[in-house]
Amino acid sequence: MLSRVALSVSLASIFLGGESIRFNVPSQFPSFQHDVHRKVLKEGDGLIRPMGSAPPHVGQQIPQDERDTWIVDCTSVLTNHECDKTFDGSNSTFWQTKVDTESIDPLPHTITIDLREEKNVSAISMRPLPDADLGGAIAGHKVYLSIDNKVWNLVAFGTWFEDVQDKFAMFEPQPARFVRLEAVSATNGTQFIRIVDLGVWATNSLSPSSLGLGKWGPTVDFPLVPVGVFIDPISGKVISFSSYAHDSFGQGVTDHTTFTATWDPTTENISHRQIRDTHHDMFCPGMAFDVDGRMIISGGESADKVSIYDPNKDDWISVPEMKIARGYQGSTTCANGHIFVIGGSWGPVGIDFGDRNGETYDPQTKQWTLLDGCRSEDIETKDDWEGAYRADNHVWLMGWQNNSVFHAGPSKDMHWITPTGNGAIQNAGQRGVGSSPPKDRMCGVAVMYDAAEGKILSAGGAPSYNYRDGDGTIRGEKATTDAFVITLDKVNASVEVQPAGQGMHFPRSFSHAVVLPNGETLVVGGQEEPRVFTENTPQLVPEIYSPTKDVWTKMAPNSIVRAYHSFALLLRDATVLVGGGGLSVQKDVNHFDAQIYIPQYLLTANGDPATRPVIIETSDTTVLPGGNFTITTDIEVASASLVRYGGATHSLNNDQRRIALKLQDSGTPLEYGVSIPPDGGVAIPGYWMLFVMNCQGVPSEAKNVQILIAQNYKN
Repeated sequence: MLSRVALSVSLASIFLGGESIRFNVPSQFPSFQHDVHRKVLKEGDGLIRPMGSAPPHVGQQIPQDERDTWIVDCTSVLTNHECDKTFDGSNSTFWQTKVDTESIDPLPHTITIDLREEKNVSAISMRPLPDADLGGAIAGHKVYLSIDNKVWNLVAFGTWFEDVQDKFAMFEPQPARFVRLEAVSATNGTQFIRIVDLGVWATNSLSPSSLGLGKWGPTVDFPLVPVGVFIDPISGKVISFSSYAHDSFGQGVTDHTTFTATWDPTTENISHRQIRDTHHDMFCPGMAFDVDGRMIISGGESADKVSIYDPNKDDWISVPEMKIARGYQGSTTCANGHIFVIGGSWGPVGIDFGDRNGETYDPQTKQWTLLDGCRSEDIETKDDWEGAYRADNHVWLMGWQNNSVFHAGPSKDMHWITPTGNGAIQNAGQRGVGSSPPKDRMCGVAVMYDAAEGKILSAGGAPSYNYRDGDGTIRGEKATTDAFVITLDKVNASVEVQPAGQGMHFPRSFSHAVVLPNGETLVVGGQEEPRVFTENTPQLVPEIYSPTKDVWTKMAPNSIVRAYHSFALLLRDATVLVGGGGLSVQKDVNHFDAQIYIPQYLLTANGDPATRPVIIETSDTTVLPGGNFTITTDIEVASASLVRYGGATHSLNNDQRRIALKLQDSGTPLEYGVSIPPDGGVAIPGYWMLFVMNCQGVPSEAKNVQILIAQNYKN
């Protein structure tokens, strides 16, 4: 058993170093110096503002001598506040749209800059007035680029938070001479716009051509750092949350609320709100969907609290607290519809690190049941220099046959878990083979990419959560490229472990894995030298594992760092949303955005959108394990799959899994029969995305299918 150290302060005090000596837990907040241009912004008349977010990773702001040559046009001007004031180098002047009571120009407003020459543009920055929260600062916005001032390409859109910090819209570098910012909404509901400074960032060169490797679409700007993210399975909206604040966590604050933001991919609108009624700061929780598509958020900063997002009401509700308070735990949905959690770190005064045994939540009775036979010490890692505080963090859990749960990591020892009765844990072998011996892989990734065959991909991670301590001293190991395919069969039997190709091309911790409709897995982001709230050694080239070819392939690179507190999720349109990172008092690692990755299966050889099949209808939208239904399409298709909705935080998404569906001839043209696997531990209850693929492998947009709890697993 690992040594225990008493915990009597919040997570925030540990990260900020205030209690690190008392608990022998090194401070995790890095105490290193940043370059001045990253720490503050200084321009014109000397206004100095702390950096509110991470600046662009590539490129530099175009200097003032070049800005002096720009030509500008805007849709509305208030006398003495012309739009060229946005780049005159002064912080005492600003552009303002007309606001006369008898002649106000309503939103939207646009400002277009002619750079006078073609640049490889990678970002814009916008500085509001110091009283931005009172009105006039841009909130909802869109950013366009053009080479000829005729054809415009949308590169970023979203909603900026209503404060006085400088705002960024970052995107993949593109050649452009003209830059346009469109203001869709303003703070405090005003119809006018005021901007002190509008900067343009450019890089000297572009990445080599990535045709055939997918591409990055527009960036979505959020009003918060999206640390926890899931998709509302009813509406398809993306729900994100940070902590009590949009840009930081803890710091001794006892405000048990959560700041959330909702993006609607259909309308592109982003709204936000503070969740107060639940008295729950959901930062660093366990996440799992129940059978009805409700997201169960357990613990986190408010370590004993449990909240549920109800997609039918678009509302949050409180349910009874867990038996053991915890944050950083693993959570998953079982075949009987119960939610199983185990592990975690902090909790109330007097509870030691590591004493985080398993428990289950029954959504029907709204009751938690403690499982003393599921001891957290059995699933702990052994090699983390931070000891018990990190040993049972972010547990890889997957529901399986006979209402069991498989523990795939991050410890090198894997286990079968019985989440009923008093609970039990049985060893299932070690994760490692040949030249890649078994090692703990904290903050690696795992995903069940073929549930019917019991196939799990694991990749990356490191023996320790952090490579260096708070003083910068090397204490752990770098991340690994090791990757394995784990094959499950009978419950409580040893599992088969084989290498996944030759391993990844890049070592990664703090990355994310997303299973795609075609059975391949995208791994994106991360760091070679994992260290919370830093951006050194980032991995900017995603890669995809193909199980049919047993090969890892590099994909199109991106330019925005995604490290600690980032996320990635499959969207209904078969693209992948990749975003976040940071949420730190060291603001220059905070990322208030997400990028849309478009896999190559949605593109032609020359990069144009591919023609997609369409699911016209399904005979049923709810089905039991072992049940059948038909799919009607607009053209002939070659394959189909189900991908379960998931929620992502801290490199963990235990909910996602994929089931390949065999198409059967129904006797009716363009109608296909499919069957759901008979075991509810394979076809876990909840909402799934149904995709069909044509003979070129191009997927449709998804239709919802709800898999119900199998009769033999009901109480």
